[in-house]
Amino acid sequence: MDITLRINQFWNRHRWVMPICFAVSLLFTVSSIVMCMLRGFSGMAEGTLFSLGADIVSLAICTVLLYSMVQSREGCSEYARTFALLISATAAVLFTDAAWWMIEGIKELRLWNILINVLSYTFTTLLIFFFWRYVVNALKIGGRFGKAANIIMNAVLVPAVISNLVNFFYPLHFHVDSGGVYHREALFPLSQAYFLIGLIIVTIAFFISRVSAKERLITASFVLIPVLHQIITLYSFELSTEYPSMLISIVLVFGVLVTKREKDLLAAEKELYESKVKIMVSQIQPHFMYNTLSSIAMLCKIDPDTANKAAITFAQYLRVNMDSLNQTAPIPFEQELEHLKKYLYIEELRFGKKLKIAYDIQAADFLLPQLSIQPLAENAVKHGLSKKRGGGTLTIAARETEAAFEVIVSDDGVGFDVNEKKNDGRSHVGMENVKHRLKEMCNADVVITSEAGKGTTAKIIIPKENHHENTLR
Repeated sequence: MDITLRINQFWNRHRWVMPICFAVSLLFTVSSIVMCMLRGFSGMAEGTLFSLGADIVSLAICTVLLYSMVQSREGCSEYARTFALLISATAAVLFTDAAWWMIEGIKELRLWNILINVLSYTFTTLLIFFFWRYVVNALKIGGRFGKAANIIMNAVLVPAVISNLVNFFYPLHFHVDSGGVYHREALFPLSQAYFLIGLIIVTIAFFISRVSAKERLITASFVLIPVLHQIITLYSFELSTEYPSMLISIVLVFGVLVTKREKDLLAAEKELYESKVKIMVSQIQPHFMYNTLSSIAMLCKIDPDTANKAAITFAQYLRVNMDSLNQTAPIPFEQELEHLKKYLYIEELRFGKKLKIAYDIQAADFLLPQLSIQPLAENAVKHGLSKKRGGGTLTIAARETEAAFEVIVSDDGVGFDVNEKKNDGRSHVGMENVKHRLKEMCNADVVITSEAGKGTTAKIIIPKENHHENTLR
């Protein structure tokens, strides 16, 4: 299997990203509440109480948002997964901020104060990185700029994290005095270098992105609030309003995510319906109907019984094609195979001995979109076997591997060079629609291999993980 396909399947199958993000945020929220109960509020200034309360409320909001995303099964979307990582990183920063307010000024907890601040600086750096990944998805950043920006953000991330960790052993960005009070060092601005680099890159991304102005403004709000806060509190940190304020932007973005999900769902349903119409039309094109009816008419004279069987089979074939417009979920493989056999029976009547059909069905307990195998078989007959002198054999196989179900349509026809750009004047819409529907409905991939003069193999790979759950819901 192609290494790129393996990587894509690995990432798409890992739906645990969303639940883990929720679990992390929940852990931070509960831990903050428990620490407050153990620490108590005696001796805390009003500003400290306000900041601490804002952090804990914001943590609760993060947890609720992540829980709603888990329940809505948005883990299928890379956009949603990246957004979840962004929320969980925000939760981590909020937790360290809340912990700092509880132990600040307690000399017995000086080492804990240092540790909490090291974690806070590190989580903030990761927050910036995840925000950049979110921007890439939200603003659809790619091309040369996207590649260069990714290299910079990835390369600078490691030294930025290391410089934060150094503070546990040496006061590079800050120090905590013997009384347990936090102070910034002269090199504190160095800790903001990754933030400034990210800010420059993200600002450029805002201007070059082609998404709507509304989406860019909402995404920009996530940057503007911390930027203003950094300017205001560069040498003052009596109140902590940066991260709670960030939740305003997160809630806005979450609203956009929900709206986007609904729009994408409607668009996907419309696109799937149109795809099925195109496939259905491609499979009952006039020339196919004329050839089939001509074959039946000829059989009426020489073999009435076969003609009768052919007419009934063709009628059943047409009925399934028409009924497929109302089919919105994947169907059992055996049902799709029966329909395919009707199509191939008609083709055998047309091509006679030039077309041989072989079946190797070793697995059948899986689902796939209706009318998803026939276009592969049709291509094999039309462009592979019919062009070979003397014809050949079309093989339909199905098997089960440890990680997937596979349907293989292979022929020993004329084949083609898969690396050569197709310029044969034909429309390949049907094949592209099949690939799209398989990906959308079953998270499946289609891999085509061919060799000129030896034949072609088309393999549908349907991942097992969550297969029945994803296809039946």
